[in-house]
Amino acid sequence: MNVTLKETLAARGITLSPWTGLYFLQSLLINLALGYPFSLLYAVAFTCVLHLVWRAAPKVQKVVLGLYSLVAALYFPFSQAYGAPNFNTLLALHSTNVEESTEMFTIFPWYSYLVALFIFALGVIAVRRKASPVKRWGKMETLCLIFSVGTFFVQPIQNLAWGGVFKLKDTGYPAFRFVKDVIVNNNEVIDEQQRMAQFAQMKDTWTVTAVKPKYHTYVVVIGESARRDAMGAFGGHWDNTPFASSVNGYLFNDYIAASGSTQKSLGLTLNRVVDGKPQYQDNFVTLANRAGFQTWWFSNQGQIGEYDTAIASIAKRADEVQFLKSGDFEADKNTQDTALLKMTAQVFASQRTQPQLIVLHLMGSHPQACDRTHGKYDVFVQSKETSCYLYTMTQTDDLLRQLYDQLRNSGDSFSLVYFSDHGLAFKERGKEVQYLAHDDKFQQNFQVPFMVLSSDDKAHKVIKARRSANDFLGFFAQWTGIKAKEISQRYRFISEQKAGPVYITNFQLQKVDYNHLGTDLFTTKSR
Repeated sequence: MNVTLKETLAARGITLSPWTGLYFLQSLLINLALGYPFSLLYAVAFTCVLHLVWRAAPKVQKVVLGLYSLVAALYFPFSQAYGAPNFNTLLALHSTNVEESTEMFTIFPWYSYLVALFIFALGVIAVRRKASPVKRWGKMETLCLIFSVGTFFVQPIQNLAWGGVFKLKDTGYPAFRFVKDVIVNNNEVIDEQQRMAQFAQMKDTWTVTAVKPKYHTYVVVIGESARRDAMGAFGGHWDNTPFASSVNGYLFNDYIAASGSTQKSLGLTLNRVVDGKPQYQDNFVTLANRAGFQTWWFSNQGQIGEYDTAIASIAKRADEVQFLKSGDFEADKNTQDTALLKMTAQVFASQRTQPQLIVLHLMGSHPQACDRTHGKYDVFVQSKETSCYLYTMTQTDDLLRQLYDQLRNSGDSFSLVYFSDHGLAFKERGKEVQYLAHDDKFQQNFQVPFMVLSSDDKAHKVIKARRSANDFLGFFAQWTGIKAKEISQRYRFISEQKAGPVYITNFQLQKVDYNHLGTDLFTTKSR
């Protein structure tokens, strides 16, 4: 800016300083770091707010900007993978153990931490600004006040115009939205956990009207974070699942998960749902118990507490429960899913007269994938993490083969179902640090494998009809021969019969038409 322009602006009462530029840059970075869409409007408005607060109360401005810079720096790596705070991220914060937290920190690319450090450094510089004598109120301050106040009302007015409700707390300022989203979503998570705790103390309300199991042993294998297009048996580009590709049974090539994260997806899949809310006392395990099955739950996922996650709440209803991990500081992050086979072998070693339901909950392909494979992979695709992810599918496929052999050798009739809770989305796509993480914007986040293998299957069959995890209890009832008044049967699950439109629940707990989601294709680029 030349001297003449400076003098002209000064004469009009409009003065700019390097600090204005720093505040603007920091406002842009805070907007980006908190996970909200880029907005020049709110970046300029927040710059005005910082300028005005500095004029009125410099110490307050330092505290506010310092805190937001620190929060933005800490949250930046997470925002690039998971976006702004929502129900899912707050739920993960409540239910993630130390091991999973450590893994999460190691999966983000190194330059995310570099940007975070830069944001923090700018905050330190701003906090170290020395106060100067207060100048008279000028046109610059008047413009800032009008603009910042007017911007505060933009989003509430838009909401009202679009048929919503006018609420000041709905302002679009990223700094305000972040605080609101954390508080609102955290309260929703706490309410859900309180509901869960209440239901955990309640008896189930199933009304079983008939029990005619076709097989003696039923096994449910719940996979983790497995995208269907990463498995050769389900249309993936790689021949990485030889067992599933050839075994006799039914493979579903259009099964859609209920949500994009473990707790929410399985909460909606395995429980009876009323008005969009899981009834945790009425789940597939308590249904089997009510029908006279002996139930077992073996898990390689961490258990934080007895009823503090949706899955632990369901698991604890089984007759016998064993977690390979307790979720404490000593939990072994490298515990392999195959360790669960020792438990199933013990069950099959004894003859049992009751029909059996055995549930295995895998770590499967949970990020970070290279921790699951100890860094091993068969084919390199774009990045080491992506390559390890593909190899986790081979590991799960081999576990299913071993489990299938155990069942055949037991001498009892059996049926086994395998599915994954949700898929993942690519982050840093096309880069050497490409990895996969939870998301809810793409169809591939919900496209997961589903297959049913029974002792009397004679052929390898593929079912093309679309199926939803929201109908899992209907499948479970048909599969096990259990009829209950609370479960309606709209169609035959193992068939090509059409089942109607499919909706998923996103991270904002909204029902979304699956067909309206974008795509996140698994490319075959390799070296």
